[in-house]
Amino acid sequence: MKLKLGFLVNPYAGAGGRIGVKGSDGLRQLNPEAPSRAIRFLSSLSSDLMILTPRLKMGEEYVSRVFNKYELIQVGGESTTAEDTIAAVKSMVESGVKLICFQGGDGTALDVARGVGQSEVPVIGVPGGVKMHSGVFAPSPEEAAELVEAFARGEGELTKVDVIDADEESYRSGLYRVIRKATITSVRVGNLLVPSKDEIPIEKEELEEIATYVIETMEPGTYYIIGPGRTAKSIEERLGLSPNYMDVDVILDGRLIKRGASYGELMELRGPMKLVVTPIGGQGFLFGRGNQEIGPEIIRKVRKEGTIVVSSLRKVRSLECLRVDTGDRKVDQLMKGVYRVLVGYERFYPLPTC
Repeated sequence: MKLKLGFLVNPYAGAGGRIGVKGSDGLRQLNPEAPSRAIRFLSSLSSDLMILTPRLKMGEEYVSRVFNKYELIQVGGESTTAEDTIAAVKSMVESGVKLICFQGGDGTALDVARGVGQSEVPVIGVPGGVKMHSGVFAPSPEEAAELVEAFARGEGELTKVDVIDADEESYRSGLYRVIRKATITSVRVGNLLVPSKDEIPIEKEELEEIATYVIETMEPGTYYIIGPGRTAKSIEERLGLSPNYMDVDVILDGRLIKRGASYGELMELRGPMKLVVTPIGGQGFLFGRGNQEIGPEIIRKVRKEGTIVVSSLRKVRSLECLRVDTGDRKVDQLMKGVYRVLVGYERFYPLPTC
């Protein structure tokens, strides 16, 4: 018997990532990377599925490129809203779907949770937003498809996960406030479902040691692209700067060259460069969550060898592995391996990628 699967896309989710605005709430701009992520997910699925999807950019445009047969939900148009997402999910539930997959971010996850209501239909998130701190997302579109296939075979366990969202206005101004807004049922198979983000305390001495070591080993004439997060930003604070913890900044010879850089602005840099990033607590993402300004072409130039990973020892010990989701599968593969995570002054902790 074919699995009846609901699939929808928030075509606006993630649009703010590359341009550095930290989210997509209120940003009525289509994400140019949404179609490729949707196709990656759908192309990895078995053809032995019955898919229900909304109209046009909410799903139909992508499903029709991969599947010959599907059912269309009469929701969605040239412009879509949160209410369209909720209505589409309600229609899926009423139509008897056994599983719902959506592509978007934390805001979309909350809309899906509202549509699911009390029905207990499990949900899997295909990562397509900026932050994605909720526990419903797979690490990548392909791994979301693996979860669907496992569920279709009767494998995996149903689990309750948190839907977490951040206040984007506060987030953009450097104040990080997250709220658990809902719980939703999802599917867990191995490490194919990413945990929700955790805030892990960091000792001041750790930050000082990490910052001191990075500054002392900085190479002259090299651009240092400093990613978001308190640990990474401790380097800028040590240099006497006042960083926004959510920004991607550029340092050259100890001076701030660019604050709040976008992907396009980073692409304009000429000369040697290195990346300084910290993994997301509980999830382990180095790239692809909250730092999409550091896009795949920048990462391809710097490579694993030019990436400096910094973290508190407590955080890094809590992680099973590190994750990368750049939007480019070849770059993701390029960045796999074991990283020597800097956890103090000349102290490293080895941790592999998943």
